[in-house]
Amino acid sequence: MDPPNDFEALTKAFSGKWHSEHLESFRKRTPKFFLEDERLFERWDDHHIACLTKEFLRFKDLDTLMSLKETLQCLCNPQAYFSKVLNNAFKDDADENTKEALTRVIMTRSNVDMKEIIEEFDKQYKVPLTQKIEDVALGNYKDFLVSLIRRVA
Repeated sequence: MDPPNDFEALTKAFSGKWHSEHLESFRKRTPKFFLEDERLFERWDDHHIACLTKEFLRFKDLDTLMSLKETLQCLCNPQAYFSKVLNNAFKDDADENTKEALTRVIMTRSNVDMKEIIEEFDKQYKVPLTQKIEDVALGNYKDFLVSLIRRVA
């Protein structure tokens, strides 16, 4: 009996018509299948990053280039991007819009996103986010932000 292709195997598995020989064959091939899929994705990812880099070099306007760079950072690694936004909001020389980003990020990210952002912030800046908020913010605003962070963490 020939082993079925992946589609046939999955179809039989969900229909309850799974043969024990097919099950063993599929189990042996599955890790390799996912590993090959992951390698394909990495090659695709590297190719597109190279293409995007070439496109970025065409831009002469620094503001446009920085906006595109931030957009890609937010899309590719949102936790690192939002950690950076939070850290910039804590700086003494931050403008009002940058400082408001602290509240915006904490209020608009879902619980799952916020947990990942908190972990990334701790990893990048070696300081717990709640500690940084307590060091920089004052009064009720500080209490409010810390309580939101602790609710998630």
